[in-house]
Amino acid sequence: MRFIALVVIIVTALLAGLLPACAAEPQELPDQIIIGCVMATSSVPTWGPNRIKAVELAVDEINSKGGIDGKKLLLKVVDEGPTAATALYAVHKLVDEDKVQVIIGGTTSDAVQAIGPYIASKSVLLVSPTATSVKLSDQGWARWVYTVCPLDSLQGGVVAKLIKDGGYKRVALLMQDSLYGRSIEQSVRQYLTGAAEIVESLRFDPLKLSYLTELNSIRDKTPGCVVLAAYYPDGAVIYGQAQQSGLDNIPWIATDGTYDLPLDKYLDAARFMEKAVTGTVPSANRESESYRAFQSNYKNKYGFEPTLYCDNAYDGLILIAAAIQKAGVYNGGSIRDALAAIGQDYQGVSGAITFDQGGARVSGTYAIWKVLIEGTQYRFALTGQYVNFLQQH
Repeated sequence: MRFIALVVIIVTALLAGLLPACAAEPQELPDQIIIGCVMATSSVPTWGPNRIKAVELAVDEINSKGGIDGKKLLLKVVDEGPTAATALYAVHKLVDEDKVQVIIGGTTSDAVQAIGPYIASKSVLLVSPTATSVKLSDQGWARWVYTVCPLDSLQGGVVAKLIKDGGYKRVALLMQDSLYGRSIEQSVRQYLTGAAEIVESLRFDPLKLSYLTELNSIRDKTPGCVVLAAYYPDGAVIYGQAQQSGLDNIPWIATDGTYDLPLDKYLDAARFMEKAVTGTVPSANRESESYRAFQSNYKNKYGFEPTLYCDNAYDGLILIAAAIQKAGVYNGGSIRDALAAIGQDYQGVSGAITFDQGGARVSGTYAIWKVLIEGTQYRFALTGQYVNFLQQH
């Protein structure tokens, strides 16, 4: 009997310890609603800082209208640094020290890949305005990550369309060895099936100082066009060495990673791009009323035009705020569920936004870009051609 009584006491104590946790309600909206922001606070081009400005613009607009149910937003910005590991460290800081329940940021797909398991373990929502890999939505933690930018699978489809429209039958792929590059490669291959031959497919280390081996291999295969998926530091080296190697007589198609490359800093790359490169980039319809209003407000506040993905960053923050208001509580899971409901044909400045069950955006609008020379100055220019692309299953 004494044993049975002891067991009853232990079980009762355990239940007493468990019940408060089970019965705990999600935290109500605090007087100041903290939203974490993990982006690069310094970079060239100034992608990170300009996107942070877009997020700050959205916060200011919301707060000027009374916030969320009278509660003001507070943006906590932490530099994500240059690597996926430093981005994860920044997220740790926001979650462990500031107790945030929702974060906007995670610039690259590799950064989000590193962050995902941790935020899922903490039940914190991450909304990335720029991560694009299709692999992210396949992860066990994917329901804690929403991506506002269209996926690489969509951009790969647009690249394939440009290849088909150009009548190129022999294609070389030069892909950064990262989630970004591999996703573009997979998508381009899929959409070119039966339409063109992949005569060369190379993956490269973005930290290399020379790509002459890859460029020589491509030249030996005599492709009709070359597709490059790179970021601007490695892309600038590749373009410069392609210029020196005389590969400007072959048409190149580039993805968004080299858009806004600092042309005045990389003149060989600029010369090559002006001669040989046509590119794609996710872009809102810049003639739409909503984008024009955003563009005007951004320029009035900061003195210059919004740059690449600023519209996605702005939309991401507006969606987060709407989800917090719908949830009515400051709780990552509740905010996530509210975002899933709001993100169905939501009309943002970056266009219509619909998320699938994995938190990925299912459609996107892409602009076609070229590099032009005016006098002695090179600049990026959109051609006015837009391609709408819907995710295919």
